[in-house]
Amino acid sequence: MTDARRLRTDLSLRVSGILSLAIAATAIHTLARLYPQTGALAFLLATIGFLCVSAGAVLVVVGGHIHDPVRISARWQRAARRAAP
Repeated sequence: MTDARRLRTDLSLRVSGILSLAIAATAIHTLARLYPQTGALAFLLATIGFLCVSAGAVLVVVGGHIHDPVRISARWQRAARRAAP
């Protein structure tokens, strides 16, 4: 992958994370205005806020490195081989 493409991917993921955080802030602000009321809308807004904050924070912090391969220890590789049919 070229450096320009890698940079574009990294910046795109980070901007997506910022957009996700903005959506979460809007959902949580709307939820706070509905404070005394409970119901399906309140639970939906809380769920949207939680999921968008979680995903947005990961995308902003990790960026393009989210696609990096992860080395698995030998202990877990043996368990995976044994469990496979």
